[in-house]
Amino acid sequence: MTHSDLAAERAAALPPFGTVEILAAVEGAERVLDAGCGSGRLTVSLAKAGADVTGIDTNTGQLEQARGRAEEAGVALTLLGADFNAALPFADGSFDAVASRLALMAAADPVATLQESQRVLEPGGRIVTVLWASPAENPWFGVPREAIATVLGSERAAFARAFGKLGDPEEAAAAHRSAGLHGVEASHLHERRTAPDAAMYWQELSTENGHFRRVAASLDDAERAALAAEVDRRLEPYREGNQLSLPRTLVLVTAHSNDG
Repeated sequence: MTHSDLAAERAAALPPFGTVEILAAVEGAERVLDAGCGSGRLTVSLAKAGADVTGIDTNTGQLEQARGRAEEAGVALTLLGADFNAALPFADGSFDAVASRLALMAAADPVATLQESQRVLEPGGRIVTVLWASPAENPWFGVPREAIATVLGSERAAFARAFGKLGDPEEAAAAHRSAGLHGVEASHLHERRTAPDAAMYWQELSTENGHFRRVAASLDDAERAALAAEVDRRLEPYREGNQLSLPRTLVLVTAHSNDG
């Protein structure tokens, strides 16, 4: 089995980065909304922890993946097509907690989205939000994207523009306070991603991440060689011993609604 295969196997077995902290923050909540649930990785983890979970997303394909993931895990979920940029299809006080992982940064108006999330919370209910910190704090993503811009031009690197939005703890906390939430606390979460070398890392990244997968599929032979050399050059400062070690950084925000 190759390093790439092992890495994929480990990634599939482990909860996504930030999930452990989200589960701890909503522990004891019986009714949990996963706002912007995507393919359901967090949603399923919340259900496994014993919550009655509802996941919403606008992407029907992702919701189908979430249904398949829930079936495979043997857990029951409620999954709905809904947009957190609009009024949510739930009555006031429908949930004990609202969780959001890597979704709020894509909101058209994060404060309005948080206000609507607060509306569907019971008095004193909890909100926990996880966001990517800035690209500079996430070289696992930022450095390959910079390499793409250098070799292929800024237009082909103009993806995931929301990455890092609200990526400063104080900025993220301020958005939650502006929404009228209370007890707001924000902090960084850190982990590292490793790979033997730049070639292996690019292979893994362009296999698992849709943005980089689309770039890789668009390359001709000359572009592929030039990009490989640029990625290798830019990742070399992150070498520790016989492997690359790339920081990954999230912002975790916890808060609660007015007690009523």
